[in-house]
Amino acid sequence: MCVRVRFTSCVEPCVYDAEANTITLPEILDHAHAATALRAVLSELHAEQPELGAVCWCGEPVTLLPRVPQQRRSEQVINHGA
Repeated sequence: MCVRVRFTSCVEPCVYDAEANTITLPEILDHAHAATALRAVLSELHAEQPELGAVCWCGEPVTLLPRVPQQRRSEQVINHGA
């Protein structure tokens, strides 16, 4: 897969960073809406999309991995484990 997806707390529109080859989506989106937004961004970037799922320009499926909740990313959890 050529493109990566990252989530941010900003609620701004989806953003594509060509240098990092990353699509940034708002983290408030549930899985279904995130998948729809990802497909829309990829379509606008001329990556032909199948009926189901999202694919990169290379044809590999783009997965939306489970996101780690904010409380799991705290300094204490990172240093001392969950």
